[in-house]
Amino acid sequence: MKYFERRCKLIFFALAFFIFQLKLYGQSDHTSIAPIPGIFHNIFENTLNSITYNYGMNFAGAAAETYIFIETGLDWKWRDMVYHNRWLSDLGTPGLYIGYIAPVIAPVIVYMSGRSVKDKKLQVAGLALAQSALLTLFIQSPLKMITGRALPGLVNKLDHSRNPRTDDFSGEFKWFNMNPVGGWPSSHAANAFAAAAAITEIYSDNLILKIAAYSYAALIGFSVTLDVHWMSEVFAGALIGYAIGKTVGRDFNRMLNNSKRESAVSFYCTPVSAGIRITF
Repeated sequence: MKYFERRCKLIFFALAFFIFQLKLYGQSDHTSIAPIPGIFHNIFENTLNSITYNYGMNFAGAAAETYIFIETGLDWKWRDMVYHNRWLSDLGTPGLYIGYIAPVIAPVIVYMSGRSVKDKKLQVAGLALAQSALLTLFIQSPLKMITGRALPGLVNKLDHSRNPRTDDFSGEFKWFNMNPVGGWPSSHAANAFAAAAAITEIYSDNLILKIAAYSYAALIGFSVTLDVHWMSEVFAGALIGYAIGKTVGRDFNRMLNNSKRESAVSFYCTPVSAGIRITF
């Protein structure tokens, strides 16, 4: 119980520090409110632009580094080392659960903080975090269902069982097994790096925030290599998440600064409607 309480205090301190850093660089606007449906701002366009970000090299790089990690045995060597040092899995547990919770609560906390202090930039940051989490879910879930990569079998959190296999099975893929849980790429890493990239794109002049955001993302990625993911899956998730976060962050930053040009033909989506917008 004391262990859990310490972790809760650590999470609370980290979130408080995070909000404080955002507020330092906020833009107070007492007349404007960023509405919640803004979560869906340019969502279809941002989905496509996330995939084609950096000419698609982030997704290609994710596949390439996974192949290298498997073929060189790096994935298996790391997994084998963690498997024979059980304390490492316990070390990664807090990061595992934080990685589940943060993508859900962080956008709400940031957005509602912006509403409470009438800070439009903080509200937009919350909306950007929410959309980056949505796009990460939409993009990485199909990849998991298509690739069906075998889990490393380090620790089953439900029954604490472990996969006792001694042969290198890091290259096992059950293609199109349609299982969106676990596997390639790491959703923990993708969410963490998408959030870091999105928030630092909006607060691009806050060096402390950049260090904190990417440090958090790296710690989440490291934690899940001790629990539920192969190392290559974390690097893949980081590359994909970064592309999503940069795309969403830039788009919401343009929206915030009222400098985004309207495309002649573009898609739009709200919770109650969707369609094509034509600008003359």
